[in-house]
Amino acid sequence: MPCLPAARPFALACLVALPLGACVSGPANPSAGRASELASLVSRSVACRAGAPRANTLERFIAAEKARGATPEQLASARSTYVTVSEAETINQGIRPQACTPEERAAVKDKMTRVRAGDFSAL
Repeated sequence: MPCLPAARPFALACLVALPLGACVSGPANPSAGRASELASLVSRSVACRAGAPRANTLERFIAAEKARGATPEQLASARSTYVTVSEAETINQGIRPQACTPEERAAVKDKMTRVRAGDFSAL
């Protein structure tokens, strides 16, 4: 019986928390997620000497995301995410370099070949 009074506030908190979570969390931005993956791929590609990106890689990526139907806000977020992740990856690689295995180099080179061709579907 002493357990019952303590369970009521907990149950009430659970009921209130469920709809609150739906209000607080917004839809994810898939463009920003792909931009993060692209920035990490480009960074690893440079570090592994598996191919350099084209000068207009980011612009081509943004154009591809726009063609997918991304909103201007999502595109701005994707651009910001790409720049932020690229800078962080560059700093991390400079501070704590990570060696590339031959398998990673081959995988990164394959993905970068597709990215250089304008195919961002692997992200």
